[in-house]
Amino acid sequence: MSATVGHDLAVAGGGVLLIAAVLIVVGRALARRGASPLVTRKIPHALCGLFAALAAFQLSHGVVVAGVLAAATVALTFIVERGLVPVPGVFDGTRSRDYGLVGFAAGALLATLAFWPDRVAIAAGVVVLGLADAGAALIGDRYGRHRVEAGGGVRSLEGSVAFVVIAFAVSWAFCRFGLELNSFMAVSVSLFVAITTAAVELLVLPAADNLLITPWVALLLHVARELSTDDALRWLAAIVFGCAIVPFMLRMRWLDLPGALCGGLIAGVAVGLGGWAWIIPAALFFSLTSLLTAYRRPTRSTGMRTMSQVAVNAGLPVLVPVIGYAVTGAPLWYAVSIGGIAAGIADSWASEIGRFSSREPLSLRTWSRVPKGTSGAVSPLGSGATVLGALAVGVFGAVFGGWSMVAVGLAAGVAGSLVDTVIGATVQARFGCATCGATVEDALHCGAPTQHTTGWRWVDNDVVNACANVTGMLLGFGVFALIGG
Repeated sequence: MSATVGHDLAVAGGGVLLIAAVLIVVGRALARRGASPLVTRKIPHALCGLFAALAAFQLSHGVVVAGVLAAATVALTFIVERGLVPVPGVFDGTRSRDYGLVGFAAGALLATLAFWPDRVAIAAGVVVLGLADAGAALIGDRYGRHRVEAGGGVRSLEGSVAFVVIAFAVSWAFCRFGLELNSFMAVSVSLFVAITTAAVELLVLPAADNLLITPWVALLLHVARELSTDDALRWLAAIVFGCAIVPFMLRMRWLDLPGALCGGLIAGVAVGLGGWAWIIPAALFFSLTSLLTAYRRPTRSTGMRTMSQVAVNAGLPVLVPVIGYAVTGAPLWYAVSIGGIAAGIADSWASEIGRFSSREPLSLRTWSRVPKGTSGAVSPLGSGATVLGALAVGVFGAVFGGWSMVAVGLAAGVAGSLVDTVIGATVQARFGCATCGATVEDALHCGAPTQHTTGWRWVDNDVVNACANVTGMLLGFGVFALIGG
């Protein structure tokens, strides 16, 4: 045992020194040749990804690998925070970009902690990140003509296409020669990996993609080890479905572009990793809610939901549980999903149906009548809609998950909506508009910044919804554990 640990420490230490040497030597050589700052950063990063992936196959102890990656993450964070730039060009000198290296190490650490000793999956994640991210940046910089602004910044369509092609090629090689999948399954898995990873890279903030891509690819290839031919067909169908609903949601004006892309990603992943039962309840009830939102409202006032709203109201209750289900196979995760969906729908229906109440709602904060739509206020009609929405989600969930989903949906929906109301009445931020004098929940109103008046400034509507949805997910877990396990 001690000999193999010593071997691992020697290999890991040598690997760290090799990666540092690549960063320094290659970066400076490129800089001396007049390469652009982007080339000077991306080429060494891609080479480091290859070396790190090769090192994974030489190591035996996950503790050693995790320890080295944790130390590298801490060291790189210290370098960035203190403004130490040991390799000009390779380090950009700006926190937002230099944290990409921190994310690289931290993402590899997460993949190691989650999936060791599946070296193929971990190495695939590192190589996809190293090569696809670098290739997309370089091709986008050189040939990018069509800019796409979606959530995480401005990318180019050409760069995103390059990312998909490179990620597909890398994934296919690991699927065929590492996992030894047949050609059809390798293509199915690689397409799923390439499309979903490109969407993640497009949507998240700069440097965050380096944190997420390695564990995401590692998860997909780890799951692909147990994939059947029917599963592979579903992964292909999931990609088609996820891509198809993006233009549909844009056409319906339910979501803006980042929101639609995020929704397509969530839908595709839910179908691929879990099956159609994981997306049908969410798609049905969120579509009904969108119709309720638009009912008897002028088109210009309804607005389109944003990516943050999609992430909170669909990402939390659908994406998080389906990943848990893909790793463990436990049916408990479906109850967690139904609980989160029920919480979101119950609260939304309370607001949308409650606006038709004959009387103004009662604020739980001031115990006075307030305008309809005010957070933290209740009405008999809205409370009835809460129960109706929660029960409807539970009954529909029972079609796929058994009758215990009725209790899950009802309990989680009512509890989640109650949490939303209480937080909205107490600590949610409120702002005053100097133009019209209204008290609002947004930092902008009438085209101008508003003045913070009460509540915690950082507790906006997305934070309130996230708390409600998490409450519903936890209730779904608890109720199912009590009566459905």
